[in-house]
Amino acid sequence: MTGATGYLGSAMRDSAPADVELIATGFTRGGLRLDITDPVAVRNAVHQQRPDVVVHLAAVSLTASAGEDPDLATRVNVTGARAVAAAAGRYGVRLVALSSDVVFDGTGAPYREDARPNPINAYGASKLAGEEATAAEHPDALILRTSVLVGRNRADRYPFSMHVLQEAREGREITLYENERRNFYPVTHAASAVWECAGSDLTGVLHIAATESSSRFEFGRSLLLAAGLDADLATPAIGPPDRPSDLTLSVERAAALLDTPMPTPEEAIDELRRDLHLT
Repeated sequence: MTGATGYLGSAMRDSAPADVELIATGFTRGGLRLDITDPVAVRNAVHQQRPDVVVHLAAVSLTASAGEDPDLATRVNVTGARAVAAAAGRYGVRLVALSSDVVFDGTGAPYREDARPNPINAYGASKLAGEEATAAEHPDALILRTSVLVGRNRADRYPFSMHVLQEAREGREITLYENERRNFYPVTHAASAVWECAGSDLTGVLHIAATESSSRFEFGRSLLLAAGLDADLATPAIGPPDRPSDLTLSVERAAALLDTPMPTPEEAIDELRRDLHLT
């Protein structure tokens, strides 16, 4: 697993099946240090470890970070993805790689797997180029697109859900975009879905997320209500123009193929109650 110390990687390590021997890699932390932008290092790691499956999670994963340093986003999200896919393909290793709903422009939702990507910011462009590099180097790879992952703080990763709760607990107003719709997905469900996909023979592209989308404002209010906090602390705002307005994903295919639930927004909030110890 690349990116094993990240937000999803941490959740996957916490929920690793008992019969799985996990080789966790990270750039600065983790059991095995690995710079995915170094093709030789990646190839050597796959050659030495000879895994059954490579799960590729490592990425520059914040829209703002990619916008501030697009060259870094390209190195990690494109060059790194190509290096991982090439190494896995060279040794005939199954590959499951994570991508994002931000490969779309927000004007044609809901998006099925065969919808035409058209990113409008540096992060989305880097993730789409990473998808293309992955498919070119490893045609049998499975590319998983997902949305905003939410849940409790993990491995010093501070997700959107924790920001909303912390601000409200300290009595501060939280400005939340109402013109950006996403399928907010509990990271615990995402981890389960990726584990299931790693053990499957699925290939191509698959969307994993909640069954319906919400604006950040709507989701934030629901989360505050679930936590027994003042939902009126959430205040609506219009996001910047480089944020796609509606990235609703269609997850019908995943719901039919996987045992892992693609939850309704209400079920997602219930899972967050458990994960965040709200009840």
